[in-house]
Amino acid sequence: MNLGLTGKIALVTGGSRTIGYAIAERLGLEGAQVAICGRNEKRLEAARTKLESQGIVVLARVADVGSPGEVKALLEAIEQRFGGLDLLVNVPGGAVRPGSFSQVPPEEWRLGLEVNVLSVVSVSQFALPYLKARPWGRIVNLGAFYMAAGTPNLLTRFAENALAKNAVAVLTKVMADELAPNITVNCIAPGPVGEDHPMRPETASYPVPRVAAPEEIAALAAFLCSSHASYLTGLTIPLDGGLDRRVL
Repeated sequence: MNLGLTGKIALVTGGSRTIGYAIAERLGLEGAQVAICGRNEKRLEAARTKLESQGIVVLARVADVGSPGEVKALLEAIEQRFGGLDLLVNVPGGAVRPGSFSQVPPEEWRLGLEVNVLSVVSVSQFALPYLKARPWGRIVNLGAFYMAAGTPNLLTRFAENALAKNAVAVLTKVMADELAPNITVNCIAPGPVGEDHPMRPETASYPVPRVAAPEEIAALAAFLCSSHASYLTGLTIPLDGGLDRRVL
């Protein structure tokens, strides 16, 4: 299937590692020009080299998406290099702090919201003028699967991260309502990803009894960014091997 991404310009935050890298790679192989950012210069440079070896046109820039000044400079650099922005994939990343509601101190809740939610707000707001200047745009946010039916223990084990990641789903709906119809906004809620994920043993009980590969997340993200997904917006899509058994 031709996704219609040839010549499109994409920004993938957190694009130097795991899910973010896989999404940047997939968009690039579909013909998009890709900007990636991250805080680790060495890792970012390695990702750029690997992407360019596949013929992908890449801009790699060190940036902390929690810093408005650095986000603004990042978007300006993309405008200068590529001439605009069509696709934004927000892959917020930070340490998951295990613990129940009563165990996690207030500063950790605050940090979780800053890293996982407010960074998405900041990058998306700075990107809006560029996205609105194009014929159509896409925003894809990365959440997580903590609200899957039948897994209440996750809320106890990862209270702070569950709150933050589910806030991303609500934020996605808020953004989608305002930005339709020309800019669609959707959220992917992955289950455990990668063979080294600490929850890997638990996936044995899932309908599809394994972890997801980063490339599977990337394939869905690429579709949501494509010209074929113009009637999908405001969705949070669980990509969790069938763990979530809700009908709607």
